[in-house]
Amino acid sequence: MKEIYEFRLNSDYAARLFEEWEGKDVGQLKKSVKVIRISRDDPRFDLIGKIDSEIRKRDKRAFFYSWSIERTYKKHELDAARIFHVRIRSIFEPAGEECGTEYDESVACEICGSNRKQLGPLKLEEKSIPKRDIACTIAGEVVVSQRLKDCFERYKLAGLAFDTVMSGGKPTKFFQPRINHPGLVLAEETIAGIDPFDYSETADGEVYKCERGHTIGLNLLSEVYVKADPIIAEFDFFSTEQKVGVKRGLLRPQPLYVCSKALWKMVLEEKLSGFTFEVAHVKA
Repeated sequence: MKEIYEFRLNSDYAARLFEEWEGKDVGQLKKSVKVIRISRDDPRFDLIGKIDSEIRKRDKRAFFYSWSIERTYKKHELDAARIFHVRIRSIFEPAGEECGTEYDESVACEICGSNRKQLGPLKLEEKSIPKRDIACTIAGEVVVSQRLKDCFERYKLAGLAFDTVMSGGKPTKFFQPRINHPGLVLAEETIAGIDPFDYSETADGEVYKCERGHTIGLNLLSEVYVKADPIIAEFDFFSTEQKVGVKRGLLRPQPLYVCSKALWKMVLEEKLSGFTFEVAHVKA
Protein backbone atom coordinates (compact mmCIF):
# COMPACT_ATOMS: atom_id res chain seq x y z
CA MET A 1 0.00 0.00 0.00
CA LYS A 2 1.21 3.47 -0.88
CA GLU A 3 -0.04 6.31 1.29
CA ILE A 4 0.27 9.94 0.21
CA TYR A 5 -0.89 13.00 2.15
CA GLU A 6 -1.96 16.14 0.33
CA PHE A 7 -1.76 19.45 2.19
CA ARG A 8 -3.00 22.83 1.02
CA LEU A 9 -0.44 25.16 2.53
CA ASN A 10 -0.57 28.89 3.21
CA SER A 11 1.83 30.24 0.58
CA ASP A 12 2.94 32.99 2.95
CA TYR A 13 4.75 30.36 5.03
CA ALA A 14 5.37 27.50 2.58
CA ALA A 15 8.98 28.53 1.93
CA ARG A 16 9.85 27.66 5.52
CA LEU A 17 9.72 23.99 4.58
CA PHE A 18 9.43 23.59 0.82
CA GLU A 19 11.33 24.87 -2.20
CA GLU A 20 9.60 27.21 -4.62
CA TRP A 21 9.56 24.59 -7.35
CA GLU A 22 7.89 21.97 -5.16
CA GLY A 23 4.16 21.36 -5.25
CA LYS A 24 1.61 23.36 -7.18
CA ASP A 25 0.61 26.98 -6.64
CA VAL A 26 -3.15 27.55 -6.76
CA GLY A 27 -5.65 30.10 -5.49
CA GLN A 28 -7.35 33.12 -6.99
CA LEU A 29 -5.42 35.64 -4.93
CA LYS A 30 -1.78 35.79 -6.07
CA LYS A 31 -1.24 32.04 -5.84
CA SER A 32 -2.21 32.04 -2.17
CA VAL A 33 -2.15 28.25 -1.75
CA LYS A 34 0.59 25.70 -2.36
CA VAL A 35 -0.53 22.10 -2.78
CA ILE A 36 2.05 19.62 -1.49
CA ARG A 37 1.92 15.82 -1.72
CA ILE A 38 4.12 14.04 0.80
CA SER A 39 4.55 10.64 2.45
CA ARG A 40 4.89 10.02 6.17
CA ASP A 41 8.46 8.81 5.80
CA ASP A 42 9.55 12.20 4.44
CA PRO A 43 11.56 13.86 7.26
CA ARG A 44 9.58 17.06 6.73
CA PHE A 45 6.22 15.44 7.42
CA ASP A 46 6.13 15.93 11.20
CA LEU A 47 7.48 19.45 10.77
CA ILE A 48 4.24 20.43 9.00
CA GLY A 49 2.35 19.87 12.23
CA LYS A 50 4.96 21.64 14.37
CA ILE A 51 5.07 24.70 12.13
CA ASP A 52 1.28 24.84 11.95
CA SER A 53 1.03 24.81 15.74
CA GLU A 54 3.65 27.54 16.01
CA ILE A 55 1.97 29.82 13.44
CA ARG A 56 -1.48 29.36 14.95
CA LYS A 57 -0.19 30.40 18.37
CA ARG A 58 1.97 33.29 17.15
CA ASP A 59 0.09 34.70 14.16
CA LYS A 60 -3.42 33.28 14.66
CA ARG A 61 -3.16 31.91 11.14
CA ALA A 62 -2.63 28.44 9.67
CA PHE A 63 0.29 26.74 7.94
CA PHE A 64 -2.07 24.29 6.23
CA TYR A 65 -5.73 24.90 5.41
CA SER A 66 -6.81 21.35 4.62
CA TRP A 67 -5.50 17.83 4.12
CA SER A 68 -6.47 14.52 2.57
CA ILE A 69 -5.02 11.00 2.37
CA GLU A 70 -4.75 8.92 -0.79
CA ARG A 71 -4.04 5.20 -0.55
CA THR A 72 -3.28 3.02 -3.55
CA TYR A 73 -2.84 -0.74 -3.59
CA LYS A 74 -0.99 -3.30 -5.64
CA LYS A 75 -2.94 -6.05 -7.35
CA HIS A 76 -1.82 -8.73 -4.90
CA GLU A 77 -3.04 -6.58 -1.99
CA LEU A 78 -6.46 -6.21 -3.55
CA ASP A 79 -6.59 -9.92 -4.38
CA ALA A 80 -5.76 -10.80 -0.76
CA ALA A 81 -8.32 -8.43 0.78
CA ARG A 82 -11.36 -9.97 2.41
CA ILE A 83 -13.31 -6.75 2.95
CA PHE A 84 -13.14 -3.14 1.77
CA HIS A 85 -13.82 0.26 3.29
CA VAL A 86 -16.49 2.00 1.18
CA ARG A 87 -15.92 5.72 0.77
CA ILE A 88 -18.76 7.73 -0.75
CA ARG A 89 -17.42 10.44 -3.03
CA SER A 90 -20.54 12.52 -3.74
CA ILE A 91 -21.73 14.69 -0.83
CA PHE A 92 -24.71 17.00 -1.27
CA GLU A 93 -27.27 19.21 0.44
CA PRO A 94 -29.87 20.09 1.60
CA ALA A 95 -30.01 17.39 4.25
CA GLY A 96 -33.09 15.35 4.99
CA GLU A 97 -33.95 17.36 8.09
CA GLU A 98 -34.22 20.47 5.92
CA CYS A 99 -36.65 18.66 3.60
CA GLY A 100 -39.05 17.31 6.20
CA THR A 101 -37.37 14.08 7.29
CA GLU A 102 -38.26 13.49 10.94
CA TYR A 103 -35.92 12.25 13.66
CA ASP A 104 -36.34 11.25 17.28
CA GLU A 105 -33.50 13.08 19.00
CA SER A 106 -34.59 11.86 22.46
CA VAL A 107 -32.85 8.51 21.87
CA ALA A 108 -29.57 10.11 20.71
CA CYS A 109 -26.52 10.20 22.97
CA GLU A 110 -26.56 13.48 24.89
CA ILE A 111 -22.76 13.55 24.86
CA CYS A 112 -21.94 13.08 21.15
CA GLY A 113 -25.33 13.16 19.39
CA SER A 114 -25.01 9.65 17.92
CA ASN A 115 -27.80 7.19 17.24
CA ARG A 116 -30.83 9.38 16.73
CA LYS A 117 -33.71 7.45 15.13
CA GLN A 118 -35.19 8.27 11.75
CA LEU A 119 -38.97 8.36 11.78
CA GLY A 120 -40.61 7.54 8.48
CA PRO A 121 -39.17 7.86 4.98
CA LEU A 122 -36.16 9.91 3.97
CA LYS A 123 -37.32 13.13 2.33
CA LEU A 124 -35.00 15.06 0.03
CA GLU A 125 -35.10 17.46 -2.90
CA GLU A 126 -34.83 15.10 -5.86
CA LYS A 127 -33.19 17.73 -8.04
CA SER A 128 -30.36 18.07 -5.51
CA ILE A 129 -29.42 14.38 -5.52
CA PRO A 130 -26.27 13.79 -7.61
CA LYS A 131 -26.64 11.60 -10.66
CA ARG A 132 -24.44 8.94 -9.11
CA ASP A 133 -25.12 5.38 -8.05
CA ILE A 134 -24.36 6.25 -4.44
CA ALA A 135 -24.26 9.62 -2.67
CA CYS A 136 -24.61 11.03 0.80
CA THR A 137 -26.06 14.20 2.32
CA ILE A 138 -23.95 16.41 4.59
CA ALA A 139 -25.89 14.81 7.47
CA GLY A 140 -24.82 11.30 6.42
CA GLU A 141 -28.04 10.14 4.79
CA VAL A 142 -27.06 7.65 2.07
CA VAL A 143 -29.01 7.31 -1.17
CA VAL A 144 -28.52 4.92 -4.07
CA SER A 145 -29.78 4.66 -7.61
CA GLN A 146 -32.27 2.23 -9.11
CA ARG A 147 -29.33 0.79 -11.04
CA LEU A 148 -27.40 -0.04 -7.89
CA LYS A 149 -30.48 -1.61 -6.29
CA ASP A 150 -31.05 -3.73 -9.39
CA CYS A 151 -27.41 -4.84 -9.50
CA PHE A 152 -27.39 -5.71 -5.80
CA GLU A 153 -30.43 -7.94 -6.27
CA ARG A 154 -29.25 -9.44 -9.56
CA TYR A 155 -25.89 -10.41 -8.03
CA LYS A 156 -27.84 -11.95 -5.11
CA LEU A 157 -25.92 -9.98 -2.50
CA ALA A 158 -27.13 -9.79 1.09
CA GLY A 159 -27.28 -7.20 3.84
CA LEU A 160 -29.35 -4.34 2.44
CA ALA A 161 -32.99 -3.48 2.01
CA PHE A 162 -34.02 -0.43 0.00
CA ASP A 163 -36.58 2.18 1.04
CA THR A 164 -37.93 4.69 -1.47
CA VAL A 165 -36.72 8.28 -1.01
CA MET A 166 -39.55 10.82 -1.12
CA SER A 167 -39.57 14.33 -2.59
CA GLY A 168 -42.49 16.73 -2.36
CA GLY A 169 -44.73 13.91 -1.20
CA LYS A 170 -43.92 11.75 -4.23
CA PRO A 171 -41.57 8.77 -4.63
CA THR A 172 -38.26 9.40 -6.39
CA LYS A 173 -36.04 7.12 -8.44
CA PHE A 174 -33.63 6.90 -5.51
CA PHE A 175 -33.51 4.61 -2.49
CA GLN A 176 -32.20 4.76 1.05
CA PRO A 177 -30.27 1.55 1.81
CA ARG A 178 -31.22 0.01 5.15
CA ILE A 179 -28.93 -2.38 7.04
CA ASN A 180 -30.87 -5.02 8.96
CA HIS A 181 -28.04 -6.71 10.85
CA PRO A 182 -25.65 -5.70 13.67
CA GLY A 183 -22.75 -3.41 12.94
CA LEU A 184 -19.09 -4.42 12.99
CA VAL A 185 -16.94 -3.36 15.93
CA LEU A 186 -13.88 -1.28 15.12
CA ALA A 187 -10.52 -2.60 16.35
CA GLU A 188 -8.12 -0.34 18.24
CA GLU A 189 -5.90 -0.08 15.17
CA THR A 190 -8.50 2.23 13.59
CA ILE A 191 -7.27 5.77 14.32
CA ALA A 192 -9.23 9.02 14.14
CA GLY A 193 -8.33 12.59 15.04
CA ILE A 194 -8.74 16.23 14.11
CA ASP A 195 -5.89 16.02 11.59
CA PRO A 196 -2.75 13.91 11.08
CA PHE A 197 -0.99 15.77 13.91
CA ASP A 198 -3.81 16.34 16.39
CA TYR A 199 -5.63 13.44 18.03
CA SER A 200 -7.56 15.61 20.49
CA GLU A 201 -10.76 14.07 21.83
CA THR A 202 -12.48 17.42 22.46
CA ALA A 203 -12.06 21.00 21.22
CA ASP A 204 -14.05 24.24 21.47
CA GLY A 205 -16.77 22.52 23.48
CA GLU A 206 -17.26 19.73 20.94
CA VAL A 207 -16.84 16.04 21.80
CA TYR A 208 -14.99 13.94 19.24
CA LYS A 209 -14.44 10.78 21.30
CA CYS A 210 -17.50 9.78 23.29
CA GLU A 211 -16.88 8.32 26.74
CA ARG A 212 -19.71 5.88 26.05
CA GLY A 213 -17.83 4.50 23.05
CA HIS A 214 -20.14 5.85 20.34
CA THR A 215 -17.50 7.94 18.52
CA ILE A 216 -13.73 7.50 18.07
CA GLY A 217 -12.71 10.91 16.69
CA LEU A 218 -13.46 13.73 14.29
CA ASN A 219 -11.83 12.39 11.10
CA LEU A 220 -10.65 8.94 10.06
CA LEU A 221 -6.86 8.88 9.73
CA SER A 222 -6.00 5.21 9.25
CA GLU A 223 -7.27 2.31 7.23
CA VAL A 224 -10.29 0.58 8.75
CA TYR A 225 -9.76 -2.36 11.09
CA VAL A 226 -12.72 -4.38 12.42
CA LYS A 227 -12.91 -7.19 14.93
CA ALA A 228 -13.56 -10.66 13.56
CA ASP A 229 -17.25 -11.53 13.46
CA PRO A 230 -19.11 -14.49 11.89
CA ILE A 231 -21.52 -12.13 10.13
CA ILE A 232 -18.70 -11.00 7.85
CA ALA A 233 -19.23 -14.24 5.93
CA GLU A 234 -23.01 -13.80 5.84
CA PHE A 235 -23.53 -10.31 4.39
CA ASP A 236 -22.06 -8.00 1.76
CA PHE A 237 -22.54 -4.55 3.27
CA PHE A 238 -21.93 -3.37 6.84
CA SER A 239 -21.82 -0.28 8.99
CA THR A 240 -19.63 0.02 12.07
CA GLU A 241 -20.93 0.31 15.62
CA GLN A 242 -18.56 3.19 16.41
CA LYS A 243 -18.80 6.40 14.47
CA VAL A 244 -16.59 9.24 13.26
CA GLY A 245 -17.52 12.92 13.29
CA VAL A 246 -19.28 15.42 15.51
CA LYS A 247 -22.69 16.89 16.25
CA ARG A 248 -22.57 20.35 14.70
CA GLY A 249 -25.68 21.97 13.25
CA LEU A 250 -27.09 19.46 10.75
CA LEU A 251 -24.00 17.27 11.00
CA ARG A 252 -24.02 14.07 13.04
CA PRO A 253 -21.36 11.40 13.72
CA GLN A 254 -21.52 8.75 11.02
CA PRO A 255 -20.59 5.05 10.87
CA LEU A 256 -17.94 3.78 8.51
CA TYR A 257 -19.09 1.45 5.75
CA VAL A 258 -17.50 -1.86 4.85
CA CYS A 259 -18.32 -4.28 2.05
CA SER A 260 -17.47 -7.78 0.87
CA LYS A 261 -15.20 -8.56 -2.03
CA ALA A 262 -18.28 -9.64 -3.98
CA LEU A 263 -19.81 -6.16 -3.72
CA TRP A 264 -16.48 -4.53 -4.58
CA LYS A 265 -16.27 -6.68 -7.72
CA MET A 266 -19.86 -5.83 -8.63
CA VAL A 267 -19.16 -2.09 -8.48
CA LEU A 268 -16.10 -2.50 -10.71
CA GLU A 269 -17.77 -4.84 -13.19
CA GLU A 270 -20.90 -2.70 -13.52
CA LYS A 271 -18.94 0.57 -13.44
CA LEU A 272 -21.14 1.99 -10.70
CA SER A 273 -20.33 5.59 -9.82
CA GLY A 274 -19.80 7.48 -6.58
CA PHE A 275 -17.54 4.92 -4.91
CA THR A 276 -13.92 4.74 -3.88
CA PHE A 277 -12.51 1.83 -1.92
CA GLU A 278 -9.66 1.10 0.45
CA VAL A 279 -8.60 -2.25 1.81
CA ALA A 280 -10.06 -2.94 5.26
CA HIS A 281 -8.70 -5.45 7.74
CA VAL A 282 -10.21 -8.11 10.02
CA LYS A 283 -8.47 -8.48 13.38
CA ALA A 284 -8.77 -11.72 15.35
